[in-house]
Amino acid sequence: MKKLLAILMVFALMTAVFAQGASEAGGSGTITVGILQDTTGATATLGKSVQKGVEDAIADINAAGGVAGKQIKYIEYDTAANVDTAIAAYIRAVTVDQVDFLFGPPIANIVSGLKATTASYGVPMITFAVDPTCYTDNNGKLYDYLFCAQPSTVVQGQIMAEFALQNGAKTFGVFYNMDNSYSVALLDPFVTTARKGGAKLEDKNIIGYNASETDIKTLIAPIVKAGVDAIYCPNYTAPLVLIKKACDELGYKGAIITGLDGAPAFNTQVGADCSNVYYINNIDVYEAATAKAIAERCKDVGAPNKYFLGYDSMQMAAKVLAEVGTKGEDVAKALATAEYVGLTGTIKMDPATHMPVLGTPMFMYKYDGTKPVMLQKYPVK
Repeated sequence: MKKLLAILMVFALMTAVFAQGASEAGGSGTITVGILQDTTGATATLGKSVQKGVEDAIADINAAGGVAGKQIKYIEYDTAANVDTAIAAYIRAVTVDQVDFLFGPPIANIVSGLKATTASYGVPMITFAVDPTCYTDNNGKLYDYLFCAQPSTVVQGQIMAEFALQNGAKTFGVFYNMDNSYSVALLDPFVTTARKGGAKLEDKNIIGYNASETDIKTLIAPIVKAGVDAIYCPNYTAPLVLIKKACDELGYKGAIITGLDGAPAFNTQVGADCSNVYYINNIDVYEAATAKAIAERCKDVGAPNKYFLGYDSMQMAAKVLAEVGTKGEDVAKALATAEYVGLTGTIKMDPATHMPVLGTPMFMYKYDGTKPVMLQKYPVK
């Protein structure tokens, strides 16, 4: 029923719902890519950054001669931070526009809502949602055409806990969003790793809340009152800004540890001292090639890490398409074991998870005021 409603939405709201790029679906001399991203709504900064990365990669690939002599065209779809809109966009892309390849959003709730639909159409899609359950059905079976291009929440949660322990934190609180698949998926890896490492993390200081609960200051106050060394807050950028401001108002001086979305543009959205915020990132912003690319390409990009994920993933997809052609089954099979070296490091895909397994580095940062400071590199083992 949900799929039927989504199809009806496509044809009834075709003009109003989707924002297309200048490109139309290509003929035999072209490869058509669909870019499904939240370009409006709460996570628009992330979606626009991924989209710009994919678009710039396509421009570079086309300028270098295309893929096996074929130019890449693309169509943009605004998924508007809404599962039903994303499903409708996906179905239009694969049925009406007949795209050869897709890039989905970095939002776990959206990808989780899309995943079953991908099984019916045979079009490969790379997304950036790091919750491993986004890529499997209820029995743990992988969806054949769905892939992720960055290390999982399991890897990232473990790294953040190890970093906190190595840097002297002994007592912890956790504040997470129970409605957010990304936040929930980052909970157990951090808690388990921290406790195994000897941290004191009491159950009463693990507080989950719902998105409808907006009084962040009152909700997080018990953790602040407990006087913990660090509060772990896995969440997206907009909620993190509210959490940081609530902690400041409550006088919290300990560390706030968070995931990818604590990276810029979090600091500019807070607009105040972020020196107690630590976050994980995909890129070393001070590495020469990356810094040069940020300066040249990311002047108007809100989330440079998402830009590079989009850019590298499109380059990896182009490499696979050049090797095996555009038949979905062949592309998916090749992508499951693909390897690509880019600005985010070596992306080496694991056929058992459809996520990177070896060599893809992650980096821990803090802020000095509002300036990012890279502290430690963690190669994925």
